[in-house]
Amino acid sequence: MNLGAPRAAGTPDPAAVMTLLRRWLARAATQTGLPWLDAEIERQQGGVDERKLIIALGMAGRKIGRIDLPLTEHDRLEARALRTGWQPELWGTDEAARAAILLATYAGDDAAFASRVDRLCSNAEVTELVAYLKAFAIFPAAKDLHDRAREGVRSSVKPVFEATACHNPYPFDYFDQTAWNQMVVKAVFVGASIKSIVGITERANPDLRQMLRDLISERHAAGRSVPADVRDYVG
Repeated sequence: MNLGAPRAAGTPDPAAVMTLLRRWLARAATQTGLPWLDAEIERQQGGVDERKLIIALGMAGRKIGRIDLPLTEHDRLEARALRTGWQPELWGTDEAARAAILLATYAGDDAAFASRVDRLCSNAEVTELVAYLKAFAIFPAAKDLHDRAREGVRSSVKPVFEATACHNPYPFDYFDQTAWNQMVVKAVFVGASIKSIVGITERANPDLRQMLRDLISERHAAGRSVPADVRDYVG
């Protein structure tokens, strides 16, 4: 593998992802929640309505609930078969619902979809932003979302940083080595475990190890602790 470049990756079929999400949500949604979700998906598939899209995304938590997405081992295997590295077992039901509704707006135009997601991220409150960034794992137009993903890992708000950097295959697939290394080092600063970064072993490189060694030295000099996973990684 070329350590200076991201891994080549295929984008999963949006319809297949949406079908999976809808099936999982059917187990957890209320009697009124699931019909509401189906109606919002159908509305957006019939032609994107930006105003109603924003309303639906904001109401997803209230309508669907905010509990852990209930997945079986078979579900997890099915998810990873569709998208390598995807970990929806760490999603909430509101996050899955938002992803499904957004996927319904995709009609084959990558630029339009990426622009829509970018606008939503710019104006989202933290809970919604976290949901959108987690869904970069399975969104189409992945390359067009790169700048927004980089913005996510620059954040010092831990949930926002972790939504992109941790348990998410997007950086492994699309960040170059410089962006990747900066993200791993930033994880230490925000208190995120580097073990939760998808591909942390596969994309090890000398520059990253040296950056972490320098960070360890600085922390020791300042009398500050160093996470065990960072010491192990460098060692």
